[in-house]
Amino acid sequence: MIAAASTKKTKSPDHGGAQSILRAASLLREVGLRKSAGLAELTVATGLSKPTVRRMLLALMNVGLIEQNLDTKRYKLGVDAYLLGQLAKTPYSFHDLSREGVARLAILSGDTAYLSIRQGDFTICLHREEGEYPIRTHVLHVGDRQPMSVGAASIAILASLPKSEADEIMECNVDKITDTYPELSMEKIQTLVTEARIQGWGLNPGLAFPGSWAIAAAVRDPEGRVLGAITIAAIETRLELNRQLALAGPLMKEARHLEKLMRRAREESRPAASLLTNEVRNIRK
Repeated sequence: MIAAASTKKTKSPDHGGAQSILRAASLLREVGLRKSAGLAELTVATGLSKPTVRRMLLALMNVGLIEQNLDTKRYKLGVDAYLLGQLAKTPYSFHDLSREGVARLAILSGDTAYLSIRQGDFTICLHREEGEYPIRTHVLHVGDRQPMSVGAASIAILASLPKSEADEIMECNVDKITDTYPELSMEKIQTLVTEARIQGWGLNPGLAFPGSWAIAAAVRDPEGRVLGAITIAAIETRLELNRQLALAGPLMKEARHLEKLMRRAREESRPAASLLTNEVRNIRK
């Protein structure tokens, strides 16, 4: 049985304004990254107190973004979160259209292929496909969020942005990088970005995790904005220079193919608001 808070609107005090919004958004993300989650688990994940987490869960339930199973007492995303997700999807869904290409790269390389999307000054891993080679690099998982500058996807994205914008992002992320990855050198990252601008693809030579290497190609949306990147990751011995060059061609080919698919999907798309509304109504029945 699923419980949702009453839809009756009630006034509540402003507990910190913008800070409360950030906390609620963080809590919603933590719920979304799990199929279901308990109160204690979410308290640990967010670093907030249990009363604060409980209060925010109730508020999110009140607007339909979270639901609670009355039997297990666990929380999951609500119907309105699903609706917002559907509204956020472009007609040329980056994730959906990329799956086959990412899978082809995993099969071709025998290693791990990823899809990442840009979110402000961060990248988020959306999808991962495994190749058949028995020794793989698993330092990145679906849902992982990294400050831009860490990883091949970041290098490729930064290299595809105007230099002034890329420099600003790297400057904003300096503290995050040095706190989380103290062994990383921003000068090294800047050098890799410069090289990526020249060659058209980015290289991560074990920046954050020694022995875990990767190459990536940026992907643009139909308006020409840098949307994310496709990555091939492998252990260091499987990404020496000759193999980097051998895989860079197919990698960039898949990136351009994905861009073509998104352009075609946008041209063929038609407004589907009524269909989405009917789908949500059916879910709520």
